[in-house]
Amino acid sequence: MLPFQNLIQIQRKADLPIYIQIVNQLIQLIQKGQLRAGTKLPGSRKLASLLEVNRNTTVRVYEELEAGGWIDLIPHKGAFVVDSIPDYRMQEWKEDSDLKMTAPFEFYDFPNLTPPRKSRITIGFDDGLPDVRLAPVDDLAKAYRKALLRLADDQNLRYSDGLGNIRLRNALAEMLNATRGMNVQKEHILITRGTIMAIYLAMATTIRPRDKVIVGAQNYSTANMLIRHFGGELCTVPVDEKGIVVDAVELMVKKQNIRAIYVTSHHHHPTTVTLSPDRRLRLIQLAYQYGFAILEDDYDFDYHYDNTPVLPLASHDTEGMVLYFGSFTKTIAPAFRVGYLVASANLIQRLSKLRKILDRQGDLVLEEAIADLIEDGTIRRHLRKSWRIYKKRRDICSAYLKSEVGNVFDFQVPKGGLAIWAKVDLAFPLDKLREKAQRVDLHLFDPSFESAQSLNACRLGFASLNEQELSKSIDVLGRLIQEF
Repeated sequence: MLPFQNLIQIQRKADLPIYIQIVNQLIQLIQKGQLRAGTKLPGSRKLASLLEVNRNTTVRVYEELEAGGWIDLIPHKGAFVVDSIPDYRMQEWKEDSDLKMTAPFEFYDFPNLTPPRKSRITIGFDDGLPDVRLAPVDDLAKAYRKALLRLADDQNLRYSDGLGNIRLRNALAEMLNATRGMNVQKEHILITRGTIMAIYLAMATTIRPRDKVIVGAQNYSTANMLIRHFGGELCTVPVDEKGIVVDAVELMVKKQNIRAIYVTSHHHHPTTVTLSPDRRLRLIQLAYQYGFAILEDDYDFDYHYDNTPVLPLASHDTEGMVLYFGSFTKTIAPAFRVGYLVASANLIQRLSKLRKILDRQGDLVLEEAIADLIEDGTIRRHLRKSWRIYKKRRDICSAYLKSEVGNVFDFQVPKGGLAIWAKVDLAFPLDKLREKAQRVDLHLFDPSFESAQSLNACRLGFASLNEQELSKSIDVLGRLIQEF
């Protein structure tokens, strides 16, 4: 008989019940082949004595094993490992093993997609993220608890229609109408898990293989990846200090059939420029004339510092040509995955069908909590507070950059957004500079946009760093350039 008292180790202070510990370890012995098919196990009294546990515990162990199909309990004979267990030994895994598991079957890859990266920057620059230390966490925690209890009392913790929390959709409609000059109701809004899901849903319903989609020559890499993922063909147009060059768009739509255009109106990713009002109106007119969709990513509308933000293209659209995306990622923190897609009511209903098979629905409790924070003014107050802080950080970062590395980094102080777009002197290749930065734990954001290497340019996110962190980051950057 196997030395069960040595093979089975019981952690008596662990949270996992003792009988489950025994069950799991007996299953492992069966899987490893140490208990082969047909092997008779000790009686419940004998096993209890060997393991120094109550007999009721071992009786329950055998009941669990029988219910799981691992053993047969035969009256007056005992417990036996079932005959159907294959005779094999599991691979012994070791921490220092060089063995790597690979799937032995064909599966599809996604060559146009790259995995996301974890972002935790203490010194250096990200892509333009908010400072999570400023997030109204206490207010959100209180609102979440109240929302959870309220929905539970109302028996609303069930599946929804997939469009999103109705209170949040109503609150968002009022907010968008008041701040962005839009004219929408809850029927025009689909709640998503961040802007990326909104972009995905919009492109899934808009783009088919070989469809031509216009993007900026420098553009948000995730949007480009998704266009290619759906089989679309990227058609690039220049981007200048006024945003996408609409004259180039007009020339393109006159020559070929364009399905859609993707545009970040406030503020273009990665160059941070704002699409000028005259170009916005002209782009809307071209969409009406040539029948292409406008996918408007307005990811940081609220952070415009020098004057009043220009109204989105969606606020001028009267024919349903614009699909508009936004989120609370930049407002609160990236961990809170709540975004929204605004479009015509019939399209929203169609999109909700696709959303059901991706996510079924969002976090209705979190959405209810955010609706509370919109209605009671918490989000508005937080935006005013963070706007002042980020504007100050923009000015500090710009001043530091000009004084320390202004001879190498050429940039304009951005009118809005959470990052600075800088072109770097070609004598200092960014890939080499980034390698040197990594050695001293300075993060220089890897440019996630088209034509990055040829431009030798990068985004320097300033919002997530306080004044001391900005000073230290730019000081280290300056020393690296001197050593270069």
